Amino acid sequence: MPLTINNLNHQIHDGHLQRWLLTRISLEIAPGECVALTGDSGSGKTTLLNLIAALEPLQQGEIYVSGQPLHRATDKERSRLRKQTLAIIFQHYNLLSCLNVLDNIGFSARLAGRYDESHSLSLAKHLGIDHLLEHYPDTLSGGEMQRVAIARALSARPKLLLADEPTGNLDNRNSDQVVKLLLSLAKSHHSALLMVTHSSAIAEKMDKVYQLKDGCLSRRLLGEQNG
Repeated sequence: MPLTINNLNHQIHDGHLQRWLLTRISLEIAPGECVALTGDSGSGKTTLLNLIAALEPLQQGEIYVSGQPLHRATDKERSRLRKQTLAIIFQHYNLLSCLNVLDNIGFSARLAGRYDESHSLSLAKHLGIDHLLEHYPDTLSGGEMQRVAIARALSARPKLLLADEPTGNLDNRNSDQVVKLLLSLAKSHHSALLMVTHSSAIAEKMDKVYQLKDGCLSRRLLGEQNG
């Protein structure tokens, strides 16, 4: 199973107090399954992604990524997991300014030892950035940088893909193309996809939709309004 979460609890500082941001979170995502995570701003969606990616320390509960227990993993094992098994599409791109678009796309795949230039070029073409391969991030628009970041995450064919509002800086046309590509590649490579989104239209395209509210995770039926 690419992702299993058991009874996850997480506290944060809120002013001078501590409060539970996440309580008793449990979730499983199967290979090739695409899941949307919805909820109001500040509900803990990004924090949950960071915990799954081992970017924040786990306080209580269990997280398994491709069978590896993050709650018992060493720093070296967590680092290797981020290189080999999962990929993250960040809200703020995190592109490397010293690399051109093609090298940014291939960066994660090179770290994982799975670089395939033809795959990188195919991703660039599907995302409409193949004319920008020799350009550098500081010459790109926000939407172009977002598409480079998406291509980079997909280049290593991860077992688990975490996406934090991956279409937030894209117009409707490009947003539809990106979501279609993410879903297609997740299915064809048997990768699990967990996508944070505020868009009901995007959430409806997923296999399952979950909502974070008041620290708790609940499944929404497709077609049900977010509330």
